[in-house]
Formats: sequence, C-alpha cells, structure tokens
Amino acid sequence: MGVRLAMRKELMGLNNSDMLTADDVRTHLTKTVKQRSPNIEKGFSVISKFNDNHSQLVSGDNNKERLLKFERHRLFKDVLYTRQSVDAWLNSQIN
Repeated sequence: MGVRLAMRKELMGLNNSDMLTADDVRTHLTKTVKQRSPNIEKGFSVISKFNDNHSQLVSGDNNKERLLKFERHRLFKDVLYTRQSVDAWLNSQIN
C-alpha cells in the first residue's frame, strides 16, 4: 500500500472499520477468488463486474448490484462498501 493511500485511509477513519475502499474490495476479491476457485477467468469476471459497477457509482449512476451496499464518505466523497455486503455479493457471484 502506498503512502498516499495509507494517509488517505487514516484521514477517512477507515482503519479498523467495516468500510472498504474500492482498492480494498479489489484486493479482497482477488484473495478470496484465488482461494475458492481455480478458474482464473471466473476471478477476472468477478473483478471486472465490480469495476464496472464501481465506475458507474463514481459517475453518479444507480447501483446495478443490489447486494453491494455502499455509502459516500462525507468529506472525500469516495464510494465505500461494507465488508458484509462485499462478501455476500462475492458468494452470489462464485456460487
């Protein structure tokens, strides 16, 4: 993790919280998919689907993935996801 990202997460108050940035979600998805599924294409598909949905949220569109719960940070306006909803969404994508 870079210094800028670490400082930003600290300023946002995300250390030891249940909220994840998009980068945290991508890291979590990559680790989990590698453990659960030997199919590389499936992992790429899951991360690609997340990236597409995240890009739409950042641009102001509606959330297409109903299981992914998010909120915007009050100061930084970043899209943050709950760990529980990311896990539920991932389970629905892999199974």
